[in-house]
Amino acid sequence: MKPFLTGHEELIHDIKYDFYGKHLATVSSDQHIKVFDLDSTTSSWILNDSWKAHDSSILRVSWAHPEFSSSKILASCSFDRTVKIWQEQPDELHGSGRRWSKLVTLAIESYAPIYDVVFAPNHLGLKLGCVGSDGIFRIYESVEPSDLSQWALTSEIPILNSSLPAKSLQSSFAIEWCPSKFTTTEKFIVVALDQGFIYGTKPGGGKDDLQNSPRQQSPLQQQLEQQPQSQQESRYIKLGNLPEHNGLIRSVSWAPSMGRNYHLIATACKDGYVRIFKAIETAKGDLKIEILAKLNDHKSEVWRVNWNMTGTILSSAGDDGNLRLWKCNYLNEWKCMSVINTSNRSDNRGIEVEPK
Repeated sequence: MKPFLTGHEELIHDIKYDFYGKHLATVSSDQHIKVFDLDSTTSSWILNDSWKAHDSSILRVSWAHPEFSSSKILASCSFDRTVKIWQEQPDELHGSGRRWSKLVTLAIESYAPIYDVVFAPNHLGLKLGCVGSDGIFRIYESVEPSDLSQWALTSEIPILNSSLPAKSLQSSFAIEWCPSKFTTTEKFIVVALDQGFIYGTKPGGGKDDLQNSPRQQSPLQQQLEQQPQSQQESRYIKLGNLPEHNGLIRSVSWAPSMGRNYHLIATACKDGYVRIFKAIETAKGDLKIEILAKLNDHKSEVWRVNWNMTGTILSSAGDDGNLRLWKCNYLNEWKCMSVINTSNRSDNRGIEVEPK
């Protein structure tokens, strides 16, 4: 795969592949979203379209699973305090600025910038979560699958019990859904500053349990409007915390289970550490959390972590300009198996070259 210029005029905040890895979306402080298509014959990325999507810096972008629509769907969030959902219009020309149309604007209840938006795994139905610096995690759900412009706010969960961070200070908020289909209840992680919280539906209760997934019981607008707010919030309970972070948590990633009877969760922290947690579901329904590894090979702030499809290899990226790949050996120790240098001092194979 060849490196390429995106054409953004400001800092790029997020890059996401679609489900098949053939399309790429980027967002930037220039308030634009750009979508690229992979040309398999030349292994190069071709611009699908670019458009001004928000009135301020765009921080995150997320793809919906392709099973919900014949056209691709994106969600984006911004400092302008909104979440917007976009749908591709295949009849429009590439690069016309009209190929992606806005379906709906969400998070209008928020009075603070939205830092992250993520679609839920497809087995939970068409829903997404977003979190902003107001410290509230919101879940929106598609009301009618045939009309993707109709969404309803189904839950609001206050995350921060203490006072909100000052606007002049750095903040970090993130979301990660549990990707496993075989867990007993719906679970997700919400990161707020230097704290990570794991939430889930109550075992045996709540319409979002996997036994009563939205695929079988799609929510109706009338029912959601009549549902008391206290009842909405009570659907989710806190299952555990991710401890021992000494700085802002920049990223969190939940590993696919692939038959394991426990969960693996990784975080990237401003204190320079990559942390790997093991979460075991107890008979009471909560999670027992333990730290498996604290890795500081980056020697600088770590910005992103991400698991591979089998949950066996973890990648991390930091201010040292390196992408590191981690794997657990036969002694149950996490070791760096490869370092990919991304600086200008690398040759075309990504191998670090010593300065002359």
